[in-house]
Amino acid sequence: MSSNEDRPEGAAASTSGRIGYPLSVGDAIRYGWNRFKANPWTWIGAVVIAAVIQGVLNALFGDRSTFRVDTFGQSFWSFSWIVGSILTVVVGYLINAAFVGGALQEVDGRRPTLGSFLRFTNVGNVILASILVGVMIAIGLILFVIPGLVVAFLSWWTLQFVIDRDESAIDAIRSSFRAISSQAGTLLLLALALIGINILGAIPLGLGLLITVPLSTIASTYAYRVVSGGAVAP
Repeated sequence: MSSNEDRPEGAAASTSGRIGYPLSVGDAIRYGWNRFKANPWTWIGAVVIAAVIQGVLNALFGDRSTFRVDTFGQSFWSFSWIVGSILTVVVGYLINAAFVGGALQEVDGRRPTLGSFLRFTNVGNVILASILVGVMIAIGLILFVIPGLVVAFLSWWTLQFVIDRDESAIDAIRSSFRAISSQAGTLLLLALALIGINILGAIPLGLGLLITVPLSTIASTYAYRVVSGGAVAP
């Protein structure tokens, strides 16, 4: 891992122009692994709980065909399905935010507990930013796929800016675009490496994701702090 001795502690980050410090893909992945293995059971527990919650919600609301009953019943279940689908999406957003919050604690040098994953901040902007990013990606995918992938990449750190900097949804999206654009080549390599790691993690019945999801989240958040000029605990 690169030395942080020449990095100002708690350095104020600017998101204009070329910002932060040069990033190493290897350093980010090693940092993610080292922080994970120092606190593995908390992270594994968080991933398991998240998977169970999402599994239950998907089982309850994921298949609308099970609601084929009489006209009144169909209307009731259709309404329930819509509400349940919205709930499922929102819970998914909050789970993502919880993981990012845990990763931010790791790069601050604090080991998160299971309880700390539930301490949400700036919830309204977390949900709004997630919706806006989702809509932008969907529109981009409709426009010949590539624009959607570009938006997904450039908006990668939106939640980090919302949670860590308490930014509004729009400001966080802009900050993510600027920060990632400043070192786009290296960050693209990191993104591809983390995607590959998670694909490998999914092969053994998905069990490897118990490790690769936390590792990826911490590595990504480490990269966010480095590139945006923030402090990183050793």
